[in-house]
Amino acid sequence: MISSYTLGIYPRSEKLVEATRKNASNVSLLYLKEKKEYVALQKRAKLGYVCDPLIDWDDIYRPFSKLKSVKVEALNRVYETNTFYRRLSFNGPLNDTSKIIKSNLTISLLPKNRAVCMVEPYTFADVHASTMYKRKDELAIVLAMMLRKEADALVKSGFNLIQLLAPSIAYNKKVDFEIVKKSLAIITNGLKAKAILHLYFGDVTKKIKDLLELPVSGLGFDTMTTPLFSIKKHSFSGKSLAIGLINSYNTKLEDKKESISEVNHIMSQTKPEETFVTTNFDLQYLPKDFAVKKILRLGEIARGAKSA
Repeated sequence: MISSYTLGIYPRSEKLVEATRKNASNVSLLYLKEKKEYVALQKRAKLGYVCDPLIDWDDIYRPFSKLKSVKVEALNRVYETNTFYRRLSFNGPLNDTSKIIKSNLTISLLPKNRAVCMVEPYTFADVHASTMYKRKDELAIVLAMMLRKEADALVKSGFNLIQLLAPSIAYNKKVDFEIVKKSLAIITNGLKAKAILHLYFGDVTKKIKDLLELPVSGLGFDTMTTPLFSIKKHSFSGKSLAIGLINSYNTKLEDKKESISEVNHIMSQTKPEETFVTTNFDLQYLPKDFAVKKILRLGEIARGAKSA
């Protein structure tokens, strides 16, 4: 079976960017208008799962800044990109969580085939801080328990696919897979939704064997940094495979025939339980006009590929 979806935050139009800079009185209406347009676009592209475009999120972590025990700190660079996020410091018990992500989505716009993203615990702990939980492994477990509550609330709201964003697992040369495994299990054990771990901002060729042992429904790869030939070497029997063929960091439009051929070939080599075609990461790095073209091309590729 072949399906498709996008990841993360979408780009804002120039008009919306200008309105947010000026703190215009109609900015909320502009956010809603563009969200409706993006949801309609995903439907027109016939994507298998439709996501909230998250254009009203300043970064993927920002909704959690509203927690009472969280202090917002300095801007940090997002790995080696030209974008930034606010570093959060978790300075107390996380008792007021469970619906942070849900309350920052416009769920009423989404159809039944809906997906949502959240950052997995290892990455979350890696790029943030805590005065209460000094060790990163301890913070990862606490964050995992917080994120499990979020995941359960999302499932109750009809989300049946959760994208677990894992850039630090890809980017960091050394990864403690025991902590990764333990923290992911807290989220996924008994979860009534598919959970796909997405790896980007780094080549995970040497980590795929360990990644396949993790308690997730499947793995998603940024094929700009992890080459297809290294993925093809592994069996994905019993796992889902998400192929990030759409490059969110380059305006060049993917060749449809070539991409369909690549999807068919990798499926024949890896034999996944289910295959997804996706963006390699957030579309926010592209101008809106190019993002629109990429979303439509994503749908064409997924529909053109043959089920294994």
